[in-house]
Amino acid sequence: MKIRNIISLFCASALILGLHSCKSKRQIVAATLVEEKVDVDLFTDILNNQLNFKTFSSRLNMNFSSGTKSLSSKATLRIVKDKAIQLSVQPLFGVEMLRLYADPDSLVLLDRMNKRYVKESIEDVKKVYPVGFDYKTLQSLLTNQVFVSGQTDVIYSDYEKFSTGQLSDMHYLLKSVDKESGIEYSFTIDGNDRIALTHLLEPNDNYSMNWKYDDFVKETYKSFPHKMDVALASANRKVNVGMEFSGITLDDDFDLQISVPGSYTRATISDIVKILTNN
Repeated sequence: MKIRNIISLFCASALILGLHSCKSKRQIVAATLVEEKVDVDLFTDILNNQLNFKTFSSRLNMNFSSGTKSLSSKATLRIVKDKAIQLSVQPLFGVEMLRLYADPDSLVLLDRMNKRYVKESIEDVKKVYPVGFDYKTLQSLLTNQVFVSGQTDVIYSDYEKFSTGQLSDMHYLLKSVDKESGIEYSFTIDGNDRIALTHLLEPNDNYSMNWKYDDFVKETYKSFPHKMDVALASANRKVNVGMEFSGITLDDDFDLQISVPGSYTRATISDIVKILTNN
């Protein structure tokens, strides 16, 4: 899926995430200065510092802006690790306007307002837009984790697939390229071995995405960002999405499935995006 289609999906459904909240007042964990590390040690520390979970869910406050237009909405997000992601967007009085469901095999988007739906298999999408960025990449973006394009799992020896450099006394940089699409992707790592920024760039058509993480809070002995800001850009348009999380819950026992009402008519992703941008 090309960056333009990733941008369309984010504009249409604003995929975001949450995790287990502290009962007491949240205390943000500030970044520290980076330590001198060889590549393998840095990559190992990054993987060991990532949050472990089976499921998580959260209430979200979301803000969208593009040009002079802006929109705020509440939403809920639930994730079963490596199995499914479900986002429900509720702009007014808890009434659901959009529901997006994704798993390793399929993508479904329900447009409640216009009684339409999009349903595509991941394999069919890849035939039209081959890229190597799939469900695992999306889940990693939402959970502040490192990914390797085209792989379902990341292991310690994958450090060899990245070039590593030190940006400043506060950040390292990991860079790689998706061999199939040519999309460049990188991770800015802070002194606590956390991802502070994920960057994707499609150099030929100049599409880009910056996914910034902030307000890290301790979650089961590891810190997780409670604020994310996403900047999506093409040659003709810029879209910004801001997310804040509350009521975060980790490792509840639930499953995710989706069904399409029989009265809904089938549409394409571009149809849904057109409806949303016009509104």
